This record gives sequence, C-alpha cells and structure tokens, in this order.
Amino acid sequence: MQKNLVLAVVLSSIVYIGWYSMVAPPPRQVPAEGEQKAGVTTAAAVAAAAGADAEPLSFSKEASSRAYEPVKIKVAKAEYRLDPLTASLTGAVYDGPVEAVDLVPEGSAYFSAFEGLRFAPAGTRKYSASFEARPEKGILISKTFDFDPDNRINTLTIKVSNQGSAARQLQPWSLKIGPGISTVQSERKENASLWRALYAVQEKGKKNPTPVELEKDSDEKDWMWAGVDNRYFLAAVLGEGLEKAGLKFLEEKSGEEKEAPSLLIPFAAEVLAPGASKTWKMNFYLGPKHMPLLRELGHGLDRAVDFGFFSPLAKLADKALGYFHDMTGNYGVAILILSVVLQIFIMPLSFKSYKAMMIMKKLHPEMQRIQAKYKDNPQRMNQEIMEMYKKHGANPLGGCLPMLLQIPIFFALFTALRNSWSLHGAPFALWITDLSSKDPYYVLPLTMGAVMVLQQHFSPQAGDPTQAKIMKWMPVIFTFMFLTFPAGLVMYWLVNSLFGFAQSMYMQKKFA
Repeated sequence: MQKNLVLAVVLSSIVYIGWYSMVAPPPRQVPAEGEQKAGVTTAAAVAAAAGADAEPLSFSKEASSRAYEPVKIKVAKAEYRLDPLTASLTGAVYDGPVEAVDLVPEGSAYFSAFEGLRFAPAGTRKYSASFEARPEKGILISKTFDFDPDNRINTLTIKVSNQGSAARQLQPWSLKIGPGISTVQSERKENASLWRALYAVQEKGKKNPTPVELEKDSDEKDWMWAGVDNRYFLAAVLGEGLEKAGLKFLEEKSGEEKEAPSLLIPFAAEVLAPGASKTWKMNFYLGPKHMPLLRELGHGLDRAVDFGFFSPLAKLADKALGYFHDMTGNYGVAILILSVVLQIFIMPLSFKSYKAMMIMKKLHPEMQRIQAKYKDNPQRMNQEIMEMYKKHGANPLGGCLPMLLQIPIFFALFTALRNSWSLHGAPFALWITDLSSKDPYYVLPLTMGAVMVLQQHFSPQAGDPTQAKIMKWMPVIFTFMFLTFPAGLVMYWLVNSLFGFAQSMYMQKKFA
C-alpha cells in the first residue's frame, strides 16, 4: 500500500514540475477591434460634450525627413537610449550578473504616445532628456525623461500647452509599454512563455497588493502599478497621482518574431482653453526584480516576483539562503548548508520511514497468504490485514512521511532558485558559474542519478515485482528530469540522495 502512495506522490510531482517548467501559459486573447473602438468612441463623445466648440488636434502620420542621433543616458548599471523622433525609450542596456542585456526588445518603443506625432530634441542633461513637438501653430507638446542616477524610480513628464487664441481639444491617447521585455541569452527561448502584462491592485481585507495578469482590457482604475515583466525584469508605471481610466492589452510581434504582450495606459480627452496647459507626471521603474530593492521602493512592486503556489515556503527558503550567503559569501555553500540543515531536521522521520518499510517487507508474505485465503471475502481480508498491522505495529503510510514533507520543500526551492534575482548568475565553484541555470556539463545530475541508484539498491524493495521494476526506473526518470533544472536545485537533491544512501547503509546494518 505504501508503495502505491509513493508512486502516486512521485508521479504527481513529475507532472507538476513538467507543467511548471515546460508548458507555456494558454494563449492570451486579444480584444476584438469593436471592443477597443467602443471605449475610444465613448471617451471622445464625453470630451466633445465638454468642449463642443473646441477644434480637435490632429497629428500628421507622414514620415519625417529629419534624422536625429539617439540620445544616450548612462546611470548606475544601465544605459538608456531614446529616439528623438518618437520621444520614446528604444533601449535599456542593463549590466546584469550574467551579461549585459537590452531590456527593450528590438522594434519595441517604451513610453510612446500620440501616434503619428514627430518630436525633436529640446535639451539634454546628465540624467535628463527633453523632446518637443509642434503639431500645429500655437500647440506645444513636450516629453521629459528624468532618470535616477542609481537606477531606481524614474520620472516621465508629458505636457500639452495651448499657446493659441482658441480652445483646442486633445483626443484620448495612450501611453504604451511593450511589446514584451527582453532577458539574457540563456533565457531567450523560454522568455516568450514567461513575459506578462500585469498590474497590482490592493484588495479589501488583504495585507499585500494582488498582482493580476492582464489578458484583455480591464476597467480597473485603482491599480497601484502596471507594466510588463518576465522572470527577472520588470518595466512598470506607478499609478500614484494619475487620473486612471482602466488598462488596455495588446499582443504584437516583438523583435524576436514572437507574440508579445503590450500594455496601454489610456488617458481621457482634454479641452485646453487659450493659454492653458495640461501636465501628466508619472513615475516608472525599469530593472531587475530584486526583492529587497522592490520592497524598499514600495508601491507593491515586490509583488511582481512570483514564487508560485508554495510562495510562503519559497520566500522563507530565499531568506534562509540569503542568511547563509551573508555568513559564507557563496550561494552554492549556502545551498549546501540549507540542504544539510533540512536533512537533519527530517532525519527522525527518515529513520521511522525506513523502519516501517522494513516491517512491511517482512509482512509481505503473510499479507499475500491473507489475500489468497480471503480473496472471495474482501471485507474479511481487509479486517485480517488490519489486525496483522496492529499485531506487528506496522504503518503502511509510515514510509511516505519524509517524501510527503519534502515535496513542498522541493517545490519551494525550485521556485526560489528559478525566480530569485540574488541567485541569478550566482557562481559556486569550478564549472558551476550560475546556480539558477542548468549544469552545462551535466555532472551534477548524472552524479545524483548514480547515488539514487545506489540508494535504491540498499533500500527495502517492494514485494510486488511490477512495483519493484517501476521503482528501479525512478532514478533514471529523475536524472533526465533534472538535466535542465537549476544547478542549485540539483545540488540540494544530490545532498538529499547522499543522506538517504548513508541512512540506508546504517539501517541495513541495524536491522540486518
């Protein structure tokens, strides 16, 4: 009976990990064209009613014959590239621990607005760049980017001024982020299944903001921040101080020729009286999803870090690894220490498990005799088996307790190692230069598989031949499964297997 439960738990774990690691989320639904136009038409009608005599501004969509060199601004660990014609961010090269990566995918333009409008440079300082456009006589539109020297919270200011003698109407417009957000080369293949358009909202009765993935237009007006992200990076606009009118979702081709999410932040129409102006000032973040930094920045940005179903345990594991890293200065050593501590913690259960398995193995012949004797009377057969368990102090579920306890620990470490920025690019020793990615030479998973084979050999075997054969294949299945897992996670399971092997040798001698 305990072998059936072991098999069920192990196979369920394989399915869970396979789904989490390899299956992409379902395709996002792009809102119908009619639905998008409906919102714009309604907003335009409201604006028209507010200023019936104000003539709408029009932006020419003709290509400009002028050419400007990109504006580049260097801050700590990042260099931003701005296109003067669109006054948008077309590059953000972040100097990360693995390699420098341009977070803005090729062909994307972050913070673009007023489609068809052509800007020109209007002044550049060390950490700031301004652009201006005059679509019509008497109308001035400016965009100013102010970047934080430490690459924290930046500011974008958009101002529309009516310097003419007649009221004018600015049609509804949107600020765009996307499509997509890029990552390091080793993550590019998986990136398309990881990037999201999302926002965070503070729900009543909850202590922390709730992140919500955007798959279609949303009417949510109380969002705290909204943007796009992937496993390690986030581009988000903070909602504080903005007159919000919901969020719009688009899915477009990125520079990698894959469908990528875009987020549009819509703004309502405005009527500008002669000499009047309207200013929108918004803060934004573009950088790594480093939990301590995001917590320090506030606004619920840390909720962008997704630790999965076992989030509390994963956060605890992340903190524990950080604590041991502060002690040793090496995340690989921290993983080894955490692995040993966990194994010591569950060691009493492991001994009980092994003892229960040995007892069940000895009782297997008697169980077969009872099953054969009462095969036509299932009720009596179960009664006799339970009496046998009680007489010998056997627990058919006792052998599964350590495995049941380790499943949430395993998944918590899996998500912590895959999503923690601190472990991204963290080296251990020799050929292990990134604990968050796979072992490039597969030494660790192959060694782990060999140890699991030895552990299997010295563990009590299932009485049923079919179950015994399946259990013998488990090391092979786990080895292939772990080939692409983070090296840090394989190190944890290798330590676990070594402890299991040592315990098997000890228990063999004790119960021989």
